[in-house]
Amino acid sequence: MAQTRVVILSSRSLFTEGIASRLRQYAERFELQYIDSRQTDALDQVIAARPSTIILDATDEEFGRHGSIDTMVDALHSVKIILVDPQQEHIQIVTSERRQAGDVSDLIDLIADNS
Repeated sequence: MAQTRVVILSSRSLFTEGIASRLRQYAERFELQYIDSRQTDALDQVIAARPSTIILDATDEEFGRHGSIDTMVDALHSVKIILVDPQQEHIQIVTSERRQAGDVSDLIDLIADNS
């Protein structure tokens, strides 16, 4: 079974450290990399890692100073971004998919497919 490449991007909060610790218990399933969001090249490191999943601490203000979710989605076309918030009981998952849309009818078809 191939491992899923996962990057945790955080300034090392206790919350994300706990997530990393838990994921390390499944080392056979996940290739885990922890990137410190305080580094000025953190976004470049994430993109270079080519993960299929990125876990972001939604309360981490450091990430917004050096990058954005839009930049990650543009660089990593099929990435799944999971926003976790230690103050909430839910997570937010951001996914991206690229499709051709040459005219309005293509756009209408795409919208109708996801309804």
